[in-house]
Amino acid sequence: MSEQSVEEMLSRARILRQKGENKKAIAAYKEVLEAYPDCVDALNEMGLIKIKIGEQDAAIEDFNRAIALRPDDPRAYSNRAEAFLTVGAFEEALDAAKDGLKAVPDSADLWAKKARALESMMKVQEAVDAYNEALKYDSTDPEIWKSLALCLDALEKWDEVARAYTIAADLHKRRGEMREYESRMKSAQTAKDSA
Repeated sequence: MSEQSVEEMLSRARILRQKGENKKAIAAYKEVLEAYPDCVDALNEMGLIKIKIGEQDAAIEDFNRAIALRPDDPRAYSNRAEAFLTVGAFEEALDAAKDGLKAVPDSADLWAKKARALESMMKVQEAVDAYNEALKYDSTDPEIWKSLALCLDALEKWDEVARAYTIAADLHKRRGEMREYESRMKSAQTAKDSA
């Protein structure tokens, strides 16, 4: 049997993951790592499956390995923060995001993870600041705008809430996501009515 390339092996694991065959996908990712021990993609993707099935500690180990291999890659930091967020370990999630931002300060995803951790800790203004920082690096993600709107809503800044929802709606519309567009526009109108 000829050796498979890393891309062929990853492709097989990804297909299993898309089918929802999580245990088989994890086994396939482990095969990738046996053949290619420094495959950061396999570590990150396998870790995300482990989060989904409730194996956060094992996922965090995978992300830590990925960080050790590629400390300038924001994905593993972000994924590690996500693992902590899913179990309510908000301080650890915040620390994971901050660690990532030291290495990759222009990662919108890491700023958004930091914001989510702060929001979960009821530090709403700090979360707003972090979401605004995320938008400096990626203003095309409607989920960041929606999350910002929710924080602004908690602060009762209705004009800003309406603006954030309207921008999120427009981004959804550009993507052809009409249900999300309509939902965000309703939220924007509600905010305008509250002003």
